[in-house]
Amino acid sequence: MVAARPRLHVLISIQQRVPQWQIPEESARALAARLPDVRFTYARRPEERAAALPDAEVAYTWTMTRDELARAGRLRWVHTSAVAVETLCLPDLAERGIRVSNTRGVQAVPIAEHVLAVILALAKQIPFTLENQQRQQWAQFEYREARLPWLLRGRTLGLVGVGTIGQAIAVRAAAFGMRVVALRRIADGDPPPGVAAVFSRERLGEMLGTCDALAIAAPLTPDTHGLIDRSALAALKPGAVVVNVGRSPILDTDGLVDALRSGRLAGASLDVFPEEPLPASHPLWTAPNVILTPHTSGFRQGHWDEVIDLFVENLRRYRAGEPLLFEVDPRLGY
Repeated sequence: MVAARPRLHVLISIQQRVPQWQIPEESARALAARLPDVRFTYARRPEERAAALPDAEVAYTWTMTRDELARAGRLRWVHTSAVAVETLCLPDLAERGIRVSNTRGVQAVPIAEHVLAVILALAKQIPFTLENQQRQQWAQFEYREARLPWLLRGRTLGLVGVGTIGQAIAVRAAAFGMRVVALRRIADGDPPPGVAAVFSRERLGEMLGTCDALAIAAPLTPDTHGLIDRSALAALKPGAVVVNVGRSPILDTDGLVDALRSGRLAGASLDVFPEEPLPASHPLWTAPNVILTPHTSGFRQGHWDEVIDLFVENLRRYRAGEPLLFEVDPRLGY
């Protein structure tokens, strides 16, 4: 008699310090109802997570430490509901051959729309308009040359990062008539849809010198850490705007504030920060012509329905030994 195969054990772990990125309990129940042959452990507390890790084959989690991984002897696949994966112990996962996937495809369109929304807001002087509205001030005569709205059509958008999110940005920016140029680790081959030209790291300064707007949508890796420093910001065209929906350490935030206050850059929008929540004393709050969003560019109605659909499909692929959707190379960090 052939022994029955043990049920697949999936640990769904919730880290309470970032509840907005954790699968809600009702969504977890819906997931379990769709996969009755899978054993799910829904860990709300650290002790529940610790107890489930040794037997879990799959971990749906936002973080994984080296010590935790050492106790997870049966682990074969880690999936995160976030885009960023630097909170996972990627080198150790790679060493054990454990597969990693994220939700960058689910968040590509909302983040791309957010990027276009804030670029349009900065181009059309919306922050300035709202400031005057709050003061009940009719500021029509203050729209002199430096304050005049500008067209996206004919302007150049630089992209740092052209994965699923960057490509979604490129297509939408091109639809507004922008010329899109992009920085890529490997610049060979045809540009992605919507991208007019691809630049290598060695040509970053050349690319930035053409940019009226710069959107950072790259993952945090050793290559991207500190990439957009003061010298890179200085290479941008005077009056350019900067948007960061990638990771905060890619951009020199202090250098950005200085460039905004000096008037060399015309505006910025940040969705990621050196510290979250951003302290009330941080100079970004008072920097001129800045739009700050509290790490919400990927939020939208119906988000968790699509996240569940993705995980169900990836679970099918995992069981079939097929490539996962939005699989991460732990050695590259994306």
